[in-house]
Amino acid sequence: MKKVFELLFNTSGGKNSLPGASSVFGPALATLALITIVSLAFPISAYAREIRYQGEEVTVYVKPGEPTQLEFPSMVQGGFRRENSSVLLERQEKYLVVFAQPQIAEEGEVVIVHLDDTRSYSIRLKPAEGENQRDGSIQIIDNRAPPVPDGGDEVDPTEEPKTQGKYAPPSKVAGFMRQLILVAEFGKRKPIPGYRKSNRYSGEVVLHDGAIEATIDEIYIGSNYWGYVISVENKLDTVQQINPATFRLDGTRAVSMSRPQLAPKPLTVEQNIAGAHKAKVYVITKAKRL
Repeated sequence: MKKVFELLFNTSGGKNSLPGASSVFGPALATLALITIVSLAFPISAYAREIRYQGEEVTVYVKPGEPTQLEFPSMVQGGFRRENSSVLLERQEKYLVVFAQPQIAEEGEVVIVHLDDTRSYSIRLKPAEGENQRDGSIQIIDNRAPPVPDGGDEVDPTEEPKTQGKYAPPSKVAGFMRQLILVAEFGKRKPIPGYRKSNRYSGEVVLHDGAIEATIDEIYIGSNYWGYVISVENKLDTVQQINPATFRLDGTRAVSMSRPQLAPKPLTVEQNIAGAHKAKVYVITKAKRL
């Protein structure tokens, strides 16, 4: 290495200098070569990218044990991620720092990010591999004008909205179902407007036929509807299909499932962490007399 540097910086015309090299080009060539050597000695392992948001899901490549920073156009107010998430999130002003865990799946994990100006983004965090190296930092550029808030879920569910919002209000079956899913799968902590949560029957087994076991997680009680969040688990070594009719109660208005099919009972730690043998079932019924 010492000999290489001597050759690079020797521009005096000695026996080791390049024929015809002048004192003008010598330092420039030496600097260029030095940059090349440093680049080879210290390869780049993370990238900084700018992403122009086009209304689609944004893919970010992460590596377990190493942080990735996301910069948004405005202040990060909150968001959602699934239960038993394989990523840790830290927010500060308009930045979100992601720490992936070793158990992150190959297809990645989706998080929803909400900004203070009501804009939101769907971010898929995928493990870095091959040509897709880890993103060191991401800047999301969004030229859309922030939407005018219409109240969203903050309206009184007993009143009809004055304007047509993007989502149905919780006073409607579709809006109530959406709220149940946000709470159970994405960790929403704000109460569902117009509904009271009851844990009185949490953990109570409502179905155990040897193949599938179902237990109550939570019940949401409203003036017009009740909502049940039920955990379902496969107890057999074979794939099981969930029959929605099994969970129909008196006055049922809707049944939804996080997945229609349950994987066999897990045999390895990885299968158990993946949780494909479990699912959430959501049932909405007409309000009952207490």
